Amino acid sequence: MPAAATGREQAGVVLSKRGKVTAKRAGDEARILKRGDPVYLDEAVYTVRGANVQLKMQDRNVVMLRGGCTFRVNLYHPRYSVNGQRYEYVGGVLRESRRDSVPAGLGITG
Repeated sequence: MPAAATGREQAGVVLSKRGKVTAKRAGDEARILKRGDPVYLDEAVYTVRGANVQLKMQDRNVVMLRGGCTFRVNLYHPRYSVNGQRYEYVGGVLRESRRDSVPAGLGITG
């Protein structure tokens, strides 16, 4: 459903997914995501164990989530960042980026 029809601001779109991936905003039922579906600012994205999803955000960044993750989009804004933070990673396993030289565990708080 287009953002204009929902009155909600779109933060990104599902590029690809495997397994059960849902999006939910407070007070609503979860909706199952499929390729091409929008992800809105007021939602959290959930992946079940064994699932994965790639989200293309409005600023062209790609967020990849593996199974058992929760990704809350409420701090994301495509035009500016709030105190330098755009996303809130709620839980799940992170892997170190091959491009980063930062030792595992630094820069991530939980």
